[in-house]
Amino acid sequence: MSRSNWWIGGVLIALGFMLLLNNLGVTNINIGEILRTYWPLLLVLWGVNILALRSRGGGSLLSGSILLILGLVLLGRNLGFLSFDMATFWRIIWPVIIILAGISLIKGPLSGGKNNIAFLGGVEKTKERWKLESGNYWAFMGGIDLDLRKAEMEEKEYLLSCIAVMGGIDIIVPPNLTVICDGIAILGGVDFMGEGSGGIIGSCSFRHEGKNSGRAVVKIYSRALMGGIEVKVKE
Repeated sequence: MSRSNWWIGGVLIALGFMLLLNNLGVTNINIGEILRTYWPLLLVLWGVNILALRSRGGGSLLSGSILLILGLVLLGRNLGFLSFDMATFWRIIWPVIIILAGISLIKGPLSGGKNNIAFLGGVEKTKERWKLESGNYWAFMGGIDLDLRKAEMEEKEYLLSCIAVMGGIDIIVPPNLTVICDGIAILGGVDFMGEGSGGIIGSCSFRHEGKNSGRAVVKIYSRALMGGIEVKVKE
């Protein structure tokens, strides 16, 4: 258990005791005022937890740092140590997040192959046999489902570039297939065979060695903006 979990548990216990003493008439603590002043501590603890347990990649480090700094700034403002206009603050924060999202999408590799786009709809390759080719899969407020167990493959390397914007992409791979996954999520999540990351900005990398290592290799590069991408293994 991380230290931040201990802190969160301690805060909840203290809050429960204050409520109990108030209800018994022993104290008259203004719990509402305390919550209004110190709620940014939750952001601080969340950020500390991400930094303490961050997965591989720099996305979790950036996400935890943003939460930590944001919590400290808001706490300083509530305690009167800092003075600034919150409307101006949020007008700056959200454009920065959007800029980071754009950078993450641009720097993600494209396969140079066919573009498969699901815009307010779906792309599904799960029922019939289909031929796998390197390509780009875009889910804009839509969904894409790929079952690589039904895909015809040659003994070569394939590149799948997956981008989900307010949408979802689900990929199923067979156990005998070697798969290399790399992903970044902004206000969304990526999950590679149980290894995942999310939050404001998160990143994750994973490699699955197939039972027959001499066969095809599939590289999956994922970028999720307010969406989700999942890769899972099934027989």
